[in-house]
Amino acid sequence: MPPAVLSVFAPEARHRPEGQCVILVTVDPDGQPRPCLLSVGEMLAIDDRTLRAVVWKDSTTTANLDRGRPMLLMVAAPPDVFHVRASPSRLPAAPMSSLARFQLAVSTVEVDAHAGMPVTHPMWFAARPDLAATVLATWSEQLDALTY
Repeated sequence: MPPAVLSVFAPEARHRPEGQCVILVTVDPDGQPRPCLLSVGEMLAIDDRTLRAVVWKDSTTTANLDRGRPMLLMVAAPPDVFHVRASPSRLPAAPMSSLARFQLAVSTVEVDAHAGMPVTHPMWFAARPDLAATVLATWSEQLDALTY
């Protein structure tokens, strides 16, 4: 993965109660695409070919990832959008987390560049001021699960 993508998933991205969201697309058993919005707190780059993600354990996305079929991650890193294709594998549960943990082995990364009409802003999550401390605590717990 290029540095622009890696920086989106760096641990430093969790220092504020806001951050970029990315779209993870899996495929349901009936062949329909299943989008899932993930925050920077739910993903971590291990190296340039490996990501980790945590998702709700009883979600449709988890069931789809458990099937091991290739998935797509869409990451806006202005001025470009990157399409990261990867194969998921379930990791053992982290004792401090109720989330499902996955390792994503990156197979290809394609850049979707728009010469003359660049992407100027990524999609962004921002906690309400009354939830800022809760979001930071949650992201800290999720980072523990991602690095376990």
